[in-house]
Parts: sequence; structure tokens; C-alpha cells
Amino acid sequence: MKKLCFIIFLLFSSCITGGFGIYHSVGEDESVKSLSKLYSVDEEAIRKENNLPAEVEKLEKGSSVFIPGASKAKKAPKKVVKIVKKKQKEEVIPSQDRENKEEILFEPIWPVEGKIITKFGGQFENKNEGIDIEVPEGTNVKAIESGKVIFSASHSGFGNMVIIQHSQQFISIYAHLQANFAKEGQTVEKGDNIGQSGKTGATETPKLHFEIREFSKPVDPEKFLKE
Repeated sequence: MKKLCFIIFLLFSSCITGGFGIYHSVGEDESVKSLSKLYSVDEEAIRKENNLPAEVEKLEKGSSVFIPGASKAKKAPKKVVKIVKKKQKEEVIPSQDRENKEEILFEPIWPVEGKIITKFGGQFENKNEGIDIEVPEGTNVKAIESGKVIFSASHSGFGNMVIIQHSQQFISIYAHLQANFAKEGQTVEKGDNIGQSGKTGATETPKLHFEIREFSKPVDPEKFLKE
């Protein structure tokens, strides 16, 4: 089945107004129905937000699904597997994915050089889920780490936007681009030019809106980027 993470970012514009929902990283044996119960959100709402046809029920592990109205990512309760051996019962709880246990090497570089004009954070309409960097229009934008491009198109207030998935843990987002060089499905290396900065979407001046998300949750990029 084609990776569903190519689809969920098409409705990314909800983040502009403060994030009316979250991205859920799909675990083992999760489905549209199970996510509906987990977050108490109507199945049809999940399908509509992610363009999921009615025949799609089971979701691919490791993909991301947008959950409208949710404010915090949840994990499905762990299944308890009982093993019977010589009339003795043992409860075996499956361990978490190895990738979640092991420390993932993530040492990103700056996507551009420029002045940070909007910091991470804030509240309500002033909330920023990334940082805004002031740069001249046409500045080359670099991939902060190697990964796979899962979105490259124009979208609402973000204008031209590129999203790269570096692992199940990290993704990076580059918005308001003048031009997108990277294509969906393409593998890029750290430092590759993925586009040029611009002022497309809801901005009046050239800048790069940049985000890092860890397990679907926005985090302050400056915590990862070296001076």
C-alpha cells in the first residue's frame, strides 16, 4: 500500500491558526476505527481530513495521520499476550519499537543563514509552531538532514512548501518558498538545495518558515540547530 504519509500533509493549513489537531504516528495494527476510538473523533472526519477512501481501514505502521480536533498525541494501549507453557501462564507485554528505544542520530544544519524574526511558541493567533527566518528572496534552502520528501507543492497560507521525513521520529518543514526543487518521493542528502526562499502564501516579506516535528509534535528548532 502506498505510504499514507504522502496524503496527510495536504490539509496542513490548520497549523496556521494554532493547530486544530495533531499528527498521529501509526503503530502496529492500527486502523481508522481504532484511531477514532482512541481520540473520540468520528471516523468520517479522519477519512475526510486525510483523503482516505472508504475501502482503506488498516493503516500502515510508521505513517502519519492527521487527527482533527485532538490536542495531544496518544498511544494505543499495549496488548497483553499470554503464553501457556506446562500449565503455567505468563504475561508477555510486547516491547516498543526498537527505533523508539534507540537514540536516533539527528544533528541538523541550518536551512538558511538569516535573522530569526519570529521565535517558536506564543499563544492563540500569535502561536508559531516553528521559527521564521528573514532571508532575501531567491536564497537557496538546504535540507537540514538526509531523508525522503513526502510533500512538495503549494498549500494555502504556507505557499510553496516542502516536507522531509528524516525518520519515524523527525520531520522538517520549509514554507513560503519561491520555488520547490525537491520532488515528492525523492531522497535527499543533508545540505542538498531543496528550494529557494520567497514570499508565497500568507506573508508580505521574503522569509523562510521552518519547523521541526518530533513524533508529530512541534518542537523548538533552535534546540537542535547549532550556532
